[in-house]
Amino acid sequence: MNITAKIIITDTNIITDLNNANILEEFISMDNAYISDMVKNDEINSKTGDVKIINKFKVISATSTQLIEVSNLSITEKKLSTYDLLNYVIARDNDCILATGDNRLKIYSENNGIEVFRTLKIIKLMKKNNIISCRKAINACKLLKQCSTTRIPEKDLDNLIDELEKDSVTV
Repeated sequence: MNITAKIIITDTNIITDLNNANILEEFISMDNAYISDMVKNDEINSKTGDVKIINKFKVISATSTQLIEVSNLSITEKKLSTYDLLNYVIARDNDCILATGDNRLKIYSENNGIEVFRTLKIIKLMKKNNIISCRKAINACKLLKQCSTTRIPEKDLDNLIDELEKDSVTV
């Protein structure tokens, strides 16, 4: 999959990971990286990442019909937050890839036909599409490995580092 093929609606988990990996600015600079206006206005703060960089995100707004649907979905989908459901509905209605670090949202979205990217897939695809170098991708994984707040299993980070290091030798 080409990371530049579709718009990516992202949530704060991904933003925090990419910020901690020191590749958030490159991600945001892609023409197709969007965030919902409500998430940006309500959930973004200095704990999420560098607010100056985050403010460079292109913003997508939900329609009134989408907001009503989110409200209705929140009655039946109690394990997902309003923002999770908002990201899901916007991604679905705009034929977008949903970038999320939230496992419940990932499962719900995939079960409903939405393609989902996680942090490590984003790193791999950013490298594959020459948005970041192989060295920068490896360093991003190493930074995540050192981060105490990352939810990404160390084994997965090590596997991607190994894969990227092998790739850098063959290039």
